[in-house]
Amino acid sequence: MNRDHSTTSALVGFDPWPLLRKRAEAGRAVGLRLVIHGRSGGVVPPCLQQLLVAVSERREAPVEFEVLTAEHPKPARCDSQWLVPLLLLPGSHARCDVPQIRDRLKAEGVVVKSLPFLGSWNCWWVLMARWIEDVAASNASLALVHHPLRPDISDRFLASIQRRFDLPVVSFDAWEQFSRDHPNVVPLPLSLAPNRMSEALRQAGGMPSLLEDTQLRQGLIHCLALLP
Repeated sequence: MNRDHSTTSALVGFDPWPLLRKRAEAGRAVGLRLVIHGRSGGVVPPCLQQLLVAVSERREAPVEFEVLTAEHPKPARCDSQWLVPLLLLPGSHARCDVPQIRDRLKAEGVVVKSLPFLGSWNCWWVLMARWIEDVAASNASLALVHHPLRPDISDRFLASIQRRFDLPVVSFDAWEQFSRDHPNVVPLPLSLAPNRMSEALRQAGGMPSLLEDTQLRQGLIHCLALLP
């Protein structure tokens, strides 16, 4: 059985939002505004474009990006939206930029329902755990590599990830020394889409960014499509 099929089977009957009230079958789905980092100039990588198209088709409702690197945000296409921060870490984007986006949309007359950042979703880490188990079966040793973060809140968050997966969690600015000390460890970037960090790690023999993997991308599509 290939991984894509096994993932699809595992998601059948999996409710990622047990505490959210479900919409009626005849009710129209609320639009989604997905907050992503993007690349320089607001460029959106293909894996995220594919995700947007798939979620839009399944929800039959507007799905749009809020690209943090874009010069100007695009206006909302509908008057009721979930604000969905597709951000893995509790950095300044999650703590500062997202509340500002929410306030701007409300000022534009949009009814906003806010979700916490992706890295706090239990359903995401369930998907990650299944995926890492598959990856670890073919790699002797793995380490999770993240963008450098300010201490305090991020330290507690990263410690929780390390406990969850029982893997080293390494800041990218410490990776060079870590890799010299542990030459057989394969880096797995905590990055949803390709960026300079994931590309540098890929050249060093690491894994690609997370949503370049079909298994994880399909899992996230499933979670987003089932939002009320």
